[in-house]
Amino acid sequence: MKRLTVSVIMVVQNGEKYFKSAIESVMNQSHQPDEIIVVDGISTDQTAIISRSYSNIIYLKQSGTGLANARNTGIDFAKSDLVAFLDYDDLWTKDKLKIQIVEFENSPDSQYSYGNLKFFLEPGNEARYGYTSSSFTEPKFGLTPGTLVARKSLFETIGGFKTEYKIGCDFEWFTRAKDLKIPFSFIPEILLLKRVHQSNLSNDVATNRNEILKVIKQSLNSKRQEKTNVDFENLN
Repeated sequence: MKRLTVSVIMVVQNGEKYFKSAIESVMNQSHQPDEIIVVDGISTDQTAIISRSYSNIIYLKQSGTGLANARNTGIDFAKSDLVAFLDYDDLWTKDKLKIQIVEFENSPDSQYSYGNLKFFLEPGNEARYGYTSSSFTEPKFGLTPGTLVARKSLFETIGGFKTEYKIGCDFEWFTRAKDLKIPFSFIPEILLLKRVHQSNLSNDVATNRNEILKVIKQSLNSKRQEKTNVDFENLN
């Protein structure tokens, strides 16, 4: 069996406070990635210096703007069979890559996998409205790129992250993959430790909610149209 290679894509902008910890959680994986790609959204802090202090990191400056564009830049550059993602302020659990690569080896038809996450509150920060005490004690369903490993060929088949979404590009990609009935694997283990702090992009609740509703509406409309087309074909 051919050994599966994996590229890790880390997108960052002015992330010096947390970035080194995120990098170390990748470096300390029990299964080492074949390449680590940092896509920097033209940071003005020490992000570039931190990235370049690691000899095995490929450092790219983002030519476009936005989260989706940064992730797509990393995907286009990646040379491996599999692609994984980690935001600059989050952490992977130690066996994250190992668990998912074994799953791909055991499930050759699976095109992507994801798993659970656990939130943790950054000291000195307050959790925004919506979080409860259980948010930080119980595993959560991790439908987010931080738990995702996907075959690079899947992005060539169904496309990357859509740049018209500021925050909801992640939710839109997972919804699209589900609607297209792409085979996947769910890992019922904690793969990601997600940091909650005042600068989380998801704190823009209004934008996040509006984009999620837009994705859901588009998905429902697409399913209705598909059903209509099937019904019409059955009449002929």
